[in-house]
Amino acid sequence: MENNPIRSLSPLEAEVILALQWQEKAAVSRSEIVEILGGSTARADKVIRSLRNKNWLQRLSGGRYLVIPAERGPVGIPDSNMLAVGQYLAKPYYFGFATAAAHYRFTAQSRSVVWIVTTKQVTERTIRNTTFRFVSVVPRKFFGFEPTSVYEKKVQMSDREKTVIDCVDQPEFAGGIGELTRIVASAASKFDWNKFTAYATKFGSVAVVQCFGALADRAKIKMPDDSRRALQSLIKPNSRSFLASTKTWGKAGHYDREWQMIINVPEREILSEI
Repeated sequence: MENNPIRSLSPLEAEVILALQWQEKAAVSRSEIVEILGGSTARADKVIRSLRNKNWLQRLSGGRYLVIPAERGPVGIPDSNMLAVGQYLAKPYYFGFATAAAHYRFTAQSRSVVWIVTTKQVTERTIRNTTFRFVSVVPRKFFGFEPTSVYEKKVQMSDREKTVIDCVDQPEFAGGIGELTRIVASAASKFDWNKFTAYATKFGSVAVVQCFGALADRAKIKMPDDSRRALQSLIKPNSRSFLASTKTWGKAGHYDREWQMIINVPEREILSEI
């Protein structure tokens, strides 16, 4: 997208932009522009190309465009809030994993990757040096998110409790096992423990419960007794699992009887970020 000194508009371009602003649209599809222009695809494609060159539109994906409104100035400086951009890249969606953990300040790591959870298969995208990566989950795991304000823009974000469950389930999207322990330790003091245990039950993964419990104990988290009992009741007899991927860490380790888990990661690695 080229930067022109002034974002002038032809009559057809003005018709599109005024219609979008009247409808208060932050994003628009090609088909919607075709409809605004009376059904001509050739005319719409020409107008879209011109509006992109003049910084009125920025391509997102799949024939969708971000509208850069007049208040962004004469050269059309795009919104620097990349979560405001990312919300249009998948439907349904919520921001999760390391992105949500950073939002809640469970981690101090600065990230150039934005993690988006969806039930669809969506290809990775890079927009203005920010990489958007998509984690596809089954519908039963797609819950625990809410509208959240990020730089005065409302986006869908996993809540504190679901952020931790997602990160425990797939720690590679949270920065690895050491960073995961830090996230668990930082989040625990801000937990609604009843909500967390309800989420753990709904999520339906014994391994997630075992891993969370093992990490919480090693981080010396004061878990309420009723929550500990509720979580341990979800673990079936002989439900042995490994703390981390055996492909990365192997199968050797000591056995945590309380959580029925083989701790196959060195303690110094588990606690390396706290």
